[in-house]
Amino acid sequence: MTALAFITTLRHPHNSNDYREVERIFSQSAASWLRQSHPDIALVVVANRRPPLPDDPRVHYAEVDFAPPSDVNGPRTGIAAVLRDKGTKNAIGVAVARALHARHVMFVDADDFISRRLSAFVAENPEAPGWTITQGWRVNVERRTARRQGDFHLNCGSSHIIRTDLLPAIPGGAAATQDELYTSLGEDVERIFGSHMHLHDDFPLAPLPFPGAMYRVGTSESHSGNALGGWGRPITARLAREFTVSATGRSPARIAVAVLPSYRAIRERLRH
Repeated sequence: MTALAFITTLRHPHNSNDYREVERIFSQSAASWLRQSHPDIALVVVANRRPPLPDDPRVHYAEVDFAPPSDVNGPRTGIAAVLRDKGTKNAIGVAVARALHARHVMFVDADDFISRRLSAFVAENPEAPGWTITQGWRVNVERRTARRQGDFHLNCGSSHIIRTDLLPAIPGGAAATQDELYTSLGEDVERIFGSHMHLHDDFPLAPLPFPGAMYRVGTSESHSGNALGGWGRPITARLAREFTVSATGRSPARIAVAVLPSYRAIRERLRH
């Protein structure tokens, strides 16, 4: 029995500015997910094209031939395309996780970071329905800066851990087509598997008692285009170890870059 399976999806290569950058960002995040303090985990990656994967027996890849959800040649496809692509791929990921006998699953966006304490906490509470990450961090990796994020689950897709048996069955399993998934699951494709906005209301989830994830912002490949949005704080060595991100350098210049608002944030504030 696997205590916790992380399920992540990579968007269709057509819907990116530079798919190699998508893969690079994913590789940074995957390193965070695999450094859990409790080893009884799995990582399920669902994508149209196999990305470079860590040489780790806990990593499982499921390839799909789903069409691009949007004609847009870039990541800003609109919410309908995101829900379709992410929802159908996450459903495939759940089918794979069930085959691995995962007791709990967590949907993780391919550019985010997670606390290495998650797996141990889940393993200690195997019968719990699951948890919602209500408190976390917003992080800009390039600036090496972070800021606490309240209502985390309303801002980031990497925010729910759910006992696998509570999720709907996936007829057709990992071989299901998108049409088959919509026929069998209906609105659950997007409400449960595609969106992070409803899970806390639809399932008996408790708030996770510690900040469990980092929402990565400020990349050229995000769907939302969100930025840190103002003042940050240096990433301490302890925070860096917990989430497998780089700590802020100690020089005054590095600290200034981490703390002060970016040019983009200042420009947006002046514009408004």
